[in-house]
Amino acid sequence: MHFLKILNNFSKTFYFKKQKLYFIFILIFYSSVAHSFNSNSQYALLIDYDTDQILYEKNYKAKIYPASMSKLMTLYILFDYLDNNIITLDEKIFISENAWRKGGAVSESSTMFAEVSSYISIENIIRGIVVHSGNDACIAVAEALSGSEELFADEMNFYANKLGMKNSNFKNSTGLHNNDHFSTPYDMIILAKSVIKDFPHFYYYFSEKDFTWNGIYQPNRNNLLNNNLGIDGLKTGKTNESGYSMIVSSNKDNSRLIGIIGGLDTKEQRTTEMKNLINYGQKSFKKYNLFKKSEIIDSIKVWEGNIDKLDLLISEDIELILNIRTKRKLNIQYSYNEPVFAPVEKNQIMGKLIIFNDDREIFQSNLISSNNIERKNFFDRTLNKFRYLIN
Repeated sequence: MHFLKILNNFSKTFYFKKQKLYFIFILIFYSSVAHSFNSNSQYALLIDYDTDQILYEKNYKAKIYPASMSKLMTLYILFDYLDNNIITLDEKIFISENAWRKGGAVSESSTMFAEVSSYISIENIIRGIVVHSGNDACIAVAEALSGSEELFADEMNFYANKLGMKNSNFKNSTGLHNNDHFSTPYDMIILAKSVIKDFPHFYYYFSEKDFTWNGIYQPNRNNLLNNNLGIDGLKTGKTNESGYSMIVSSNKDNSRLIGIIGGLDTKEQRTTEMKNLINYGQKSFKKYNLFKKSEIIDSIKVWEGNIDKLDLLISEDIELILNIRTKRKLNIQYSYNEPVFAPVEKNQIMGKLIIFNDDREIFQSNLISSNNIERKNFFDRTLNKFRYLIN
């Protein structure tokens, strides 16, 4: 059986065969000329926040030195401690000589200019990390929470493993260069998304444009904040070994993107490349509703039930981000085990729907049952089994 279904300007062609695996082909045509994009960064990755779809990638699994972007992990741990009431925003932590010497004014590195032997509130420490990229503030956090930066690095790796950052290793709280302190663009995107998703009530710190501490005014090192691209955080980075890098999130027209670039020679190149990457994501992609929750995908035979037909339903709204300037062909497969025997409960998982783009799996969802089906009595079940064997 074959039929054509039109939904939201998509042509959905269904081919039903007498197998367990089925295919749906979605063709989307546009008259616009195809738009290509290439980043000049050594690496780049752009994802859609809601769907985790990759919109652009270049060397996104390569080993990188994350530099000060590492401070997102220091902040993630600090936010987690706050959420669990282990510390409070108004609690003050000590600035040791070690923190001052390695990350303070005498270190000639990025600093919030914390005075040695002073006490600073957690809230101001957060601003010192987010706005000033203060190494002194990060080391002070490490010492306050774990006793030493070495022990705090172990905690950073524990959190990284918990978040699924499989190719990262942290050796310090700051991102100052260490050959054994590394990550990947993909892992850093996981971290950035986790900061936004798990601690939305702290995310506003990243959009603060400046912060003055110890009488010294410093603007936020993220020079793309609050521009027409909707960029509202996260972090820049720079060491001699890493080059200029940056990870940001933009929120515009009800769509949040997260992008990372790095390995660039100048701050100006970093600014330009990030602008181009975010602009590409905002201008070249559009979100489409492919399936609605509870939409019927197929009807299947049920054996030994008081009802012999069962609708398979989409278990959730399915949205995809598609390049609006090109022609795309999505290959959608769904499958279920047969024969299906009663009893069946409503919303029971019956199969899988998988969406591919260019032979790469980009989405997977469950197919669920539409209703309850009770089991027939013994006599009727025996008769149905006989019929099944004959057929």
